[in-house]
Amino acid sequence: MPSQKDKLWFSEQVRPMLDTLYHVAYALMQNDADAQDAAQDCVEQAYVSLDTLKDRRKFRPWIMRILKNACYQILREKKRIIPFDDLPESGEEPYDALDLKAAFARLSPESRLAVTLYYYEGYRITEIAALLNEPEGTVKSRLSRARKALRQELQEVSYAN
Repeated sequence: MPSQKDKLWFSEQVRPMLDTLYHVAYALMQNDADAQDAAQDCVEQAYVSLDTLKDRRKFRPWIMRILKNACYQILREKKRIIPFDDLPESGEEPYDALDLKAAFARLSPESRLAVTLYYYEGYRITEIAALLNEPEGTVKSRLSRARKALRQELQEVSYAN
């Protein structure tokens, strides 16, 4: 169990990250309630596991991996359930309008995460690679493929209108 000093240090580290944790979770979850649940699960798991953190300078990558795992756990659990309201009506197109948000939602969870960290949260490629425990080249290619996919979808929409 963390000491009083550890509790204070943990609070000082987590408090400024709460918005980032939510934004990253939302990029993966695409749902406000699930993103809040994942962020909360992440903070709870990080607090309980604080004694496993060997190098406190690596707190940010460590907690982001916990968040990513919390999101994927919720997604795995939800994958088994298809809400009735989400089923399209017979003959209805699954997507009514293609806009940036809808196009973003169709990116892979990994691409949404990379885009959110890079463009919305302002992380550098090297930081994202460290946070996700992946090579920089993987992050760069994800961002490149995501930009290309978004550009292509948005161009298709503009040609259709």
